[in-house]
Amino acid sequence: MTSSARDLALSVSLLAFAVIWTWLVIDTIRPGLGHGDIGPRAFPMVLGIILGGLSVLLFVRTLVLRRDETTAAGTGDVDAMDEDSTSRWGAMVLVAIEISAYGFLLQKIGFLIATPILILFVLVIHLRLRSWKTILGMTLGMTLGCWLFFEKLLGIYLANGSWFNIG
Repeated sequence: MTSSARDLALSVSLLAFAVIWTWLVIDTIRPGLGHGDIGPRAFPMVLGIILGGLSVLLFVRTLVLRRDETTAAGTGDVDAMDEDSTSRWGAMVLVAIEISAYGFLLQKIGFLIATPILILFVLVIHLRLRSWKTILGMTLGMTLGCWLFFEKLLGIYLANGSWFNIG
């Protein structure tokens, strides 16, 4: 499968996912109580709309690039494409492990402990950063910033955890 065909399939499947996501949000989450208030439905709805918009942009970009590919001769290196595909699978598996571990840790040890652990893991293992000043600053800054924004500013309760209750 060529990269443009893969991008077309991805954009169509992401658009379908966005439509289903948005429909489920409308169908299952109640709107806010007041007129004009942002309710519990707003954030998931915005995520679905953004995903749909980005998938449409990918679809259009792929169609434009596909038109350009038909005029140019294909000069891709097969070995480089196979190596790139293998590294993509490794990155996708690593992201799936990170998301699954974060979900598990969030439930067990809560937001204030799970978030810096995940950020530290992503920075050191996935992004391969080695500057401890950057790692420490990003880990503490992102955790503190998210906690202040969601918990204190917006009043959204973050996970406390069943093993530890810090919060």
